[in-house]
Amino acid sequence: MKLKIFCLIVLVIALCGCSAKTEKFVIPVNYTGEALVKVYTDNSENSYKMNIVCRDGNYSFRADTGKEAWNFAYLSGSRCVLNNDRFPESSVSVDNFKLIDSLVYDFDLTKFNTSMDELPDELIYFDGNYKHVLNFGKESLLPASIFIYKKDNLVKTIQYEKINIEE
Repeated sequence: MKLKIFCLIVLVIALCGCSAKTEKFVIPVNYTGEALVKVYTDNSENSYKMNIVCRDGNYSFRADTGKEAWNFAYLSGSRCVLNNDRFPESSVSVDNFKLIDSLVYDFDLTKFNTSMDELPDELIYFDGNYKHVLNFGKESLLPASIFIYKKDNLVKTIQYEKINIEE
């Protein structure tokens, strides 16, 4: 009888352990989001709101400084379409627009793809020049912020206010 009870207890403990939920974080490939971006230099700090749409490697951004807003549509192949909210009927198409490459790179979360299953405190990606530190929301398990450093100096922060995974 004692052996049956002991076996039953061991079985219950094993089943409880197997059914324990591990927190899995998500690195979206296709997503929409809103973020507050701050750029730091030696003498200044500039901030702006950014709306992001990423689908299949194509990005659309809307940067709003409070004084003006710019819309960027980046299409694969380094082609960018720009327009300003003050002149919505006018848009410019630019081939090889280099500034958009760094913007896309900052918001491209796939550089953090990893095979870890459990939620880390942060993920770090170093490209040789910049260190990108990604933090996750504890409740949503989605990206919450990215801190970008050049050498040991903080040069940019991206604080996601909202992020939605797209299928």
